[in-house]
Amino acid sequence: TMESAVDEGKVHQLGISNFYKLEDLQRVYEHARIKPRVLQNSFHGKSGHDVGIRAFCKEHDIEYQSFFTLSSNLEAFRHLDAVELAHAKGLTPEELFFAFCMAIGISPLVGTTNGVYMEDDMHLMNRIRSGEQMFADTKELAIIGNALGSAGWMTVDEF
Repeated sequence: TMESAVDEGKVHQLGISNFYKLEDLQRVYEHARIKPRVLQNSFHGKSGHDVGIRAFCKEHDIEYQSFFTLSSNLEAFRHLDAVELAHAKGLTPEELFFAFCMAIGISPLVGTTNGVYMEDDMHLMNRIRSGEQMFADTKELAIIGNALGSAGWMTVDEF
C-alpha cells in the first residue's frame, strides 16, 4: 500500500484525488492509518464548489488543491463586477480569481504552458507573499463568491 511507502521513508505524505461525496472522503479518512494530507479536486459548480468537503479538509488539516480552477468557473471571474474589481487592484480577472481561491483556503493548481500567464501567476504570488491583502473585506470576496452560484461558497472562518 501507499502507507508502507511512508513507513519506509520513500514518500513524505499521501494525497488523494477526485472525491466529490463527503461520505466517501470521510470513509477513506476514517479507515486510513496514515491520513491524507492533500485532496485534489476539480473546483466547479456541479459539486457545489465542494463546500462541505473543503470544511472537512480544513477541520482535518488536509490541503484542498483545485484543478480546472479557471476553466470550470468562467462565469465567476468574467462577471462584470469581478472584472471591475480586478482592474481596480491591478490584476487580471484570472489573477483575481486565483487570489479569491487562496483567500478562502484553496491552493489552485495551474496547468498553463503559456509563459505570459505563468509570469502573471508569479506576480500575484509575489504580491501575496509580500503581505498584500487582495481583498479588503468579505464584501469584496463576495463579488466573486456570489458569482460562483453555489450557496455557502465560503466555509466557516475562511477570511
